[in-house]
Amino acid sequence: MDFHYWLIFVATVLGVSLIPGPSTFIAFAHGATNGSGLTTFTALGNATASTLQAIAASAGLGLIITSSALLFMAIKYAGAVYLVYVGIQIWRSAAQGLPPGSHDTRQSRPKQLFMGGFSVAISNPKAIAFFTALFPQFLSATGNSTTQLAIMVVLVACCAFAVAFFYGCLGTWVRGLELSKTLMSRVHQATGGMFVASGIGLALSKND
Repeated sequence: MDFHYWLIFVATVLGVSLIPGPSTFIAFAHGATNGSGLTTFTALGNATASTLQAIAASAGLGLIITSSALLFMAIKYAGAVYLVYVGIQIWRSAAQGLPPGSHDTRQSRPKQLFMGGFSVAISNPKAIAFFTALFPQFLSATGNSTTQLAIMVVLVACCAFAVAFFYGCLGTWVRGLELSKTLMSRVHQATGGMFVASGIGLALSKND
């Protein structure tokens, strides 16, 4: 595949990833709470989940999931419930005047941030469906398909990390504005509300 096709592929993945959603919300919340340094672990969690989803799509598991209505619906509703749960937790933390994850020790915080980014990203079954539909569009018949898919998976991981880290830095920037405690609480409440809305939206969305 020519270089300009790889650029189009990266632009497509970045364009979709930059659209605000659960993964960007959690990165923003972690950035606002912990700073961009620790949010690197959130970005790594997001990238790991995206990599696994891309590998699943490359291996054909995406076709199995999208062709099985029962399996897809089970994953979909489990993900929706988890997003609502995360939103409620963030909202409650803000209401108590505590940032999400503030009860964690410094030693365990990186793991908590990683798992937060990973869990939110992996809970979206539509990512596998997206990769399943996207990858064939950029496969070249003249090249080695395995190599091309491997490159796509690596690029997906890099894009997922970059986007999550960008939103984490955005959250860090908001924290750097030294907003009042009340206003920062409103920011976290709004983030929690977006998680709940995302979960409900996922549950009510159609499967096509």
